[in-house]
Amino acid sequence: MYLGLFKHMMDWIEAFPKKHGRLEAFEEVWKALPPYPGFLVPKKAYREITQWQGKEMRNLGRCILGVLAVALRRPGGVQAIPFKWALRCVRAPVDFNMMAQYRSHTPDTIAYMEDYLDQFHKMKDIILEFQVTKHTQAKVDKQGKEIRRQRALIRERVAPSQRRRMCADDRDKRMNCVWT
Repeated sequence: MYLGLFKHMMDWIEAFPKKHGRLEAFEEVWKALPPYPGFLVPKKAYREITQWQGKEMRNLGRCILGVLAVALRRPGGVQAIPFKWALRCVRAPVDFNMMAQYRSHTPDTIAYMEDYLDQFHKMKDIILEFQVTKHTQAKVDKQGKEIRRQRALIRERVAPSQRRRMCADDRDKRMNCVWT
């Protein structure tokens, strides 16, 4: 359950600060995380991580709330409520995960976990605008395939050094334009 929530939230965690002009602050905090026992300092910027393994997911759960809280500090007047909701929305699955790690559960711990899930569902409206439907994703995939086909035809006619630059530019554009 926890991994499923965070897998969907990871894209949102990048899109929300970007929408509010806080993506650079988020990345700075992410890169500045200090080492401590049981925590692996991320070697890449958040946006550069393309595949999250189990270790990275555990680390994400340990630090994401703090990173997001620092990146969203001192909101403007209009941003105060969305920032508050965003932090509550992220906090609920983090708290759920902490409880889920207990070796055994009592009716009280199960009630806490249910409460965390209820909190998440009450606050999740803040992330729904960033949710991609299957239909939209299919259109994006189709357009991306056509663009890659056209670029491949162009690359066939240029020198290898220029081809490498074009590939790097394409990769950068894909990374930066996902949530624009």
